Amino acid sequence: MKSQLKYFILIIFYLSTISMFCQKKWTLESCIEHAKQHNIDVIKQKIQTEVLNSDIKIAKGNYLPDANFNASQNFSLGNSFNVSTGVGQRESSSNSFSLSSSLNIFNGFKNRHTLQKSKLSKEKSEADVDRIEFDLTLNITNKYLQILFNKELLKVAEEQVKISNQNYNRLKRLYDNALIGKRELLEIESTLASDTKEKEVMKNKVKNSLIELRELLDIKQIESFDIEEITIDNLLSVPNKITKNIIENNPQIIFSKLAIELQSKEIQLSKVNFYPRVNLNYSYGSNYFHILGQEDVVFNQETGQNEANGFWVQLNNNRTHFIGISASIPIFNRFLTKENYKKTQEELKTLEAELENNRQILRNKIEIATNDMETAKVSLDASKIATDTQNKAFEILQKQYKNGNVGIYEFLEGKSKYIRNASEYIKSKYEYYFKSKVLGYYFNQ
Repeated sequence: MKSQLKYFILIIFYLSTISMFCQKKWTLESCIEHAKQHNIDVIKQKIQTEVLNSDIKIAKGNYLPDANFNASQNFSLGNSFNVSTGVGQRESSSNSFSLSSSLNIFNGFKNRHTLQKSKLSKEKSEADVDRIEFDLTLNITNKYLQILFNKELLKVAEEQVKISNQNYNRLKRLYDNALIGKRELLEIESTLASDTKEKEVMKNKVKNSLIELRELLDIKQIESFDIEEITIDNLLSVPNKITKNIIENNPQIIFSKLAIELQSKEIQLSKVNFYPRVNLNYSYGSNYFHILGQEDVVFNQETGQNEANGFWVQLNNNRTHFIGISASIPIFNRFLTKENYKKTQEELKTLEAELENNRQILRNKIEIATNDMETAKVSLDASKIATDTQNKAFEILQKQYKNGNVGIYEFLEGKSKYIRNASEYIKSKYEYYFKSKVLGYYFNQ
């Protein structure tokens, strides 16, 4: 019974946790933070960064000597005659054991360059994570604001349905009392149908934009996913001056600079092949020999007696040590080393050119973003004035239409202007907010 109660409590807790999670409205900051932790591209790159730790360990291991143990068991079956000793050999078995080690003394500093390259590869991979997260932040901000934009347009569409529905009900009563003609009622009925259709279209756009953001965040288990509203009143102040630090600290530029450093290490590693290699070698070995069907004994001429010559005795007596230094000096390998070295130098020039191009592209992007934000601010101010005045004009027009002072066509034209101005103002507001956000990301704010 206690066990069942325990599972029941756990299920209630789990369901309540899911309910709270589903009811949560996501802020822009929480969306960005969640994406950095769960987006598949970010996760893959972080895993790749961890994999590169193994390369660093391998590169450090190159400074250490290696060690190998070898053992063999051999059988010689059938009688044979050894022409060297003139003695017939019988069936036998033998064992050999050896322990060997080698240490590189000099290889053109390859170990040092390899270790430095491994560390740079990890730094470059980490910079790639930052670059992916930067692009992801821009995409999420864009999708987030698109949802808010669609929601505001949905509010406008719902308001229009409400207005059209009120006018339809009013004209229906007038028509039923034979105070207006059929055509005017049909006109407002058509407008109501169009407004209702537009409302459903905007509802669908809101749903789809939420799905697109949810996909970026890699959220699958939340059906009632929604976001918080943003107050777009106090926008951040972005400096107009593009400094060297702004350019050099951008994730894309950092990534490009690390690619150049990495290529410089490739050049040094290619140059290593011009140098000789010197290794210190050591080995220790022993062996054991046994004639099948015979005891392991040996005749001692001094004592005139047979002495035991078993496995451990032979291993002790047959011990050998070897120590030596070997050198390999490259002389000619069909121009392979020389041409590979030249290729790495040309590839470095390409990366340096790409870096300068990326710097200029980034500078241009920031300048364009600055210009776009200034233009969006002017557009926002103008749209607000147009919307405010059009709202007042539409309120007057509605009263005049209700009192019968203006006709249906003039009313519908005024309504169309009202919708158009309201939509333009909403668009300008979110465009300005997005442009300022993008510029803020470029300026690390």
